[in-house]
Amino acid sequence: MIYSRCLNSRTTLIIVMLLASLGSAGVLAWNAYEEASSHRIVAENVLKSYASLVAEEVIRRTSQEVGYYGYSQLALALAAEAQRPGGIGVQTKTNIVSHRDPDVRHAATLIRDIFWIDHDSGKLRFAELTPPLEAVSRLRNQIESGSSDAGYRVFNIVSGGKQDIFVITKTRQGPAGFQVDWNAINSWFKTAVTRRTLLPSSLSRGRILNDSLYVRILDEAGFERLRLGKADRPDLAVKKPFSEINPRVFTGSVETSIDPKVADQLIIGGLPRSRLPALFGLLTITTGLILAAILQLHRETVLQQLRGEFVASVSHELRTPLTQIRMFAETLRLDRIRSVSEGRRYLDIIDREARRLSHLVENVLQFSRSEYNDHELVREARELAPVISEVLANFELLIEGTEVTLTAHLGDGICAMIDCDAIRQVILNLLDNAVKYGPKKQNVLLRLECQNGIARVMVEDEGPGIPTGERQRIFQRFHRLERDRRSAVAGTGIGLSVVKDLVTRLGGRCFVEETPAGGARFIVELPAVMSPELNRA
Repeated sequence: MIYSRCLNSRTTLIIVMLLASLGSAGVLAWNAYEEASSHRIVAENVLKSYASLVAEEVIRRTSQEVGYYGYSQLALALAAEAQRPGGIGVQTKTNIVSHRDPDVRHAATLIRDIFWIDHDSGKLRFAELTPPLEAVSRLRNQIESGSSDAGYRVFNIVSGGKQDIFVITKTRQGPAGFQVDWNAINSWFKTAVTRRTLLPSSLSRGRILNDSLYVRILDEAGFERLRLGKADRPDLAVKKPFSEINPRVFTGSVETSIDPKVADQLIIGGLPRSRLPALFGLLTITTGLILAAILQLHRETVLQQLRGEFVASVSHELRTPLTQIRMFAETLRLDRIRSVSEGRRYLDIIDREARRLSHLVENVLQFSRSEYNDHELVREARELAPVISEVLANFELLIEGTEVTLTAHLGDGICAMIDCDAIRQVILNLLDNAVKYGPKKQNVLLRLECQNGIARVMVEDEGPGIPTGERQRIFQRFHRLERDRRSAVAGTGIGLSVVKDLVTRLGGRCFVEETPAGGARFIVELPAVMSPELNRA
């Protein structure tokens, strides 16, 4: 009786423990399911973001192709025709089609008809075909509304469920222009879109070609003007109007999406699949495995915290250049500039901040590649001085407007087995590090020399230096000095880890020491090799 009671008690206790274990596993399984669903939503949003990039690239390319190589060429040709005896008339189209300049002849394929204002009667005349009266009336009103300071204006008329495009320019004879041929512009759209890969190679490492993309261009009346590929997942498609980016060429819209089958080449793990079978399996694990899962969860939390700090740091780094780019781009878009030189200065600022943004993105991409070791360096014997000089020229643009000066002493004839892109990123990171953590008024010194068969690249700053106990740890991922964490200096904590990874894969080493003045001197050492020219000799 007592044994039975004890057994029942133990059984009840075990059942309670198992139920508790199952309940805990069920809670964890449900949370994991919610996390997987959230992950899938995030992954789908990432695909949409990339599809949005593709749509913007389509608009940019077609606008450049049609606007620069088409409309601008024809506007200039019409201006030239207006200066000829007789001016613009019924023979103008023939003259342009047979023009001696091949670029103008190519642009002439866009012309459906020529129109101009008759000097004697003041009427709007067409060389061959006359559009509907509504279109003619609206076109005349548009011509009378003003002239274009940009060389031409594009006027889209939708009437009777059909869209027509008219391009108006100002000539010596008066306003003139041409009606665009739809068959030709469709061909131009296709040429612009298919010339090369739409998705930037930096995102997919060149693996995702246009046959994995869906592109559809619609005019303002809703007619389809171009279609490439097919939309396997319509819910992942994005639609952008041309007016958001460049309304001067076309007023339709572009719809794009990316084949989910290639998602794993853009997103780590691709689009997540259903994890329900694995989650049901969690319900059968024992208390010991649950404890192991809790330990693993703790580790995941720590890693997530590090990733969160990294994302916050990157977001902070991105905010400044993006704000600058948007602010000055908005100023230029709204034509709020007082002079040509001021506009050029705004463009220089946009270019500088875009370079800074590109440098940060390259760092993040290289960090991701090093984490998974999926990027092979292509090493070749190269002279280091020309490569470093090119980096210095680009970096000077990034620090333009600051009080930092760059001094370089580059020895000639020093060669090493390098990957040019890798060594450029190494030098950029070291220079950026020196400028970021040094005083506002300082001289950053870069030296290249060769000692005992070792090529040495040294970057010195006039900052506070690196404490002895931290000189190894600063090359670790996400590590920042405590004084820098408390300061206003932004940083991601991956720049020096990228440097160490690249230098190590190039067969060299990197370290830091103190300068006589107390600053930091970062040194990269690579095995020197004989010049390729001497080898060929």
